[in-house]
Amino acid sequence: MTEQKQALGRCTALSALGHEYDHYDRDFALDPHPTYKKLREACPVAYTDNYGGFYILSKFDDISTVLHDGATFSSWPADTPPTPGHSRALIPLEVDAPDHRRYRMVIDPLFRPNAVEGIAPMVRQYARELVDNMVAKREFDFMEEFAKPLPAAVFLNQVGLQFSDAERDQLCDWAGTILHTTTHGVEHGNAEAQAEERKRAGKALHNFLNGLLQERLAKPGDDIISLLIGAKLPGGRTLEPREILNFAYVLVLAGLDTVTTALGLSFMHLARHPELQDQIAADPSLIPGAIEELLRYDSIVHMSRTVMQPVTIRGTELQPGDRVVTPLASAHRDEEIYDNPDEIRLDRVVEPSLVFGGGSHRCLGKHLARLEMGIAFEEIFARIPRFSLAPDAVLEAHGGQTRSLENLPFRTWRDDS
Repeated sequence: MTEQKQALGRCTALSALGHEYDHYDRDFALDPHPTYKKLREACPVAYTDNYGGFYILSKFDDISTVLHDGATFSSWPADTPPTPGHSRALIPLEVDAPDHRRYRMVIDPLFRPNAVEGIAPMVRQYARELVDNMVAKREFDFMEEFAKPLPAAVFLNQVGLQFSDAERDQLCDWAGTILHTTTHGVEHGNAEAQAEERKRAGKALHNFLNGLLQERLAKPGDDIISLLIGAKLPGGRTLEPREILNFAYVLVLAGLDTVTTALGLSFMHLARHPELQDQIAADPSLIPGAIEELLRYDSIVHMSRTVMQPVTIRGTELQPGDRVVTPLASAHRDEEIYDNPDEIRLDRVVEPSLVFGGGSHRCLGKHLARLEMGIAFEEIFARIPRFSLAPDAVLEAHGGQTRSLENLPFRTWRDDS
């Protein structure tokens, strides 16, 4: 297939990079930016044979165009390659117009700013408890002690559960396996073993959510699943059980993984830049802007789209059925859009921005994510204004539809303190 594409005069990732593009590669996931820089310069619409063949877009304007054109680029399926056994579109993530809007209207009220603010006291209380543990331990894995448990606790609270640490950690484990595959000792490249792990985790999460659904059908509460049970689509139809489970499945994957990784990467970069720590500690009003800039600096989402009708991007002709990936990490380092994009500037106005996606599929949970991250920054900097990475830290990451840090060896002091 690559030879055919080259014969047609189309640029390939292999020719631009010297190797195939692999967004599941662990080294790539830890730092994809050199790869994206090469693609933006030499091959902004690149084809790879990996995972059944797809195109990689690397320029901001092209990625924005695709995300805002749902008629030409379908959101089904949203991952490359699709999750094994994934035969139904996830709601509303992979549903196109007009059904997407109908589904979205059901849960939009749950994630509006006023609704999100209602859970702020719970988020802050739990964040403080986690920070207490961090202060007591002084040296630990930031991902395990803070970045994973905070969003997991928020989700479990929203579905009305009193939970143990073991249940919280199990939820994180399922989400990570479904999205990243390279867990439980399965080496990257072992496609069969990876597929089996993803299937196992997907089935376990489905069974967990189905158990919650059955409980709420018998005894409704004021949690998200109960609200979905009582919700009505335009026209008065209630949601079927499979639709409710589908909704909940998306909420778990989106709500846990993205916030976890955003926290991890943000504090990784801050740990490497003491001067940024000092700026934020001296002036906490910088926190909202700092969060937006850090989300731009290392965006994690790697969405996929399917071409529905012939279209040309930068001279490359795409046909129905072609797959396109839109890595936001590359869009937000585009030199034509941002001044010195490889620098973190806490006073940068991040405009334009695709940090939370674009078009009708713009992230439903953006207000919740900002709330969680804002409280996390406030509570950590209030107690730990100076921090660092362990000097012998060896970081690991997972790739996929989102990138995720596996570990972050963290210290609550700096050697210059």
